[in-house]
Amino acid sequence: MPYNRIVLNEPHASMEGLYDDRLSGWDIDNRFINNAVLRLTDWHTDYLFHGFQHPNILTVRFPYSRFIVDAERLWNDPMECIGQGIIYQHFEGYQRKVSPNNKARLLRLWKNHQQKLKSNLCKDALLLDCHSFPEDQGDVDICIGFNEDWSKPDKQLLDFAVNLFVDCGYTVGINYPYSNSEAPECSFSYQSMMLEVNKRVYLERQSLYLKTQCDKKKDVREVINILLKSLAESF
Repeated sequence: MPYNRIVLNEPHASMEGLYDDRLSGWDIDNRFINNAVLRLTDWHTDYLFHGFQHPNILTVRFPYSRFIVDAERLWNDPMECIGQGIIYQHFEGYQRKVSPNNKARLLRLWKNHQQKLKSNLCKDALLLDCHSFPEDQGDVDICIGFNEDWSKPDKQLLDFAVNLFVDCGYTVGINYPYSNSEAPECSFSYQSMMLEVNKRVYLERQSLYLKTQCDKKKDVREVINILLKSLAESF
């Protein structure tokens, strides 16, 4: 599984922009922040995925909250039908006001993120889509996702990743509870794999604090480091 480069994609790791009147449009209250923003932001993914440093491992981090722009949604995404496409306009009873000018500004943010991904990718690279998910969304510790198309990772990588986590005591879901992986179209071939970590694995219960003790053979951050180091050895 030789890769020329690894690009870490972090599209949901920020809560910036929610209080910016030029971008937001949400009627924000404590319930919205607690039940939507805090619950669905990918907290500490920079900590989880940045433990192993290498010049050919690059990061593209979207600087705004997914409730400002979901940088991972597709153009004409199917979720548009429920108001949760690139620009969320409805979420769990909350409505968002988005003017035409604001919509154009927000779509530029999405396009900028897609362009940054493309400019950092190269032929035979691996895009690693970095996420976490709430405990109530799935009963596994780790979710590994991919597309059933040209971007699907080699079986060797998938088997290695699954076996690595399982050997360290983690339960793994394949395209469960989430499926697919970010894969912007480029003029060259590369592969894409999503890695989602259940928040219960690394956060204290009902908290944003990192756990100080691990009940597995290895801390999840250490396992991710091993994965990245193994991939880097192929450079």
